[in-house]
Amino acid sequence: MRQATIDSIALGAYRDVERIIAERPGDGPAEREIPIRIALATWIAHAVNRETRNDRRRVGRTRP
Repeated sequence: MRQATIDSIALGAYRDVERIIAERPGDGPAEREIPIRIALATWIAHAVNRETRNDRRRVGRTRP
């Protein structure tokens, strides 16, 4: 995975976490934990799916 891709995924995850914190100013860390975990898991799944798709493309190009 290219560094630019990693950076964009990390930035997206960061923005989601910041949005969750901003939307719930009165909640403490315990109340925000589950939504933050879900947001991070979503971004990790996105990265894994993207890398899987790219690997399939690479393999398809290298086979005769």
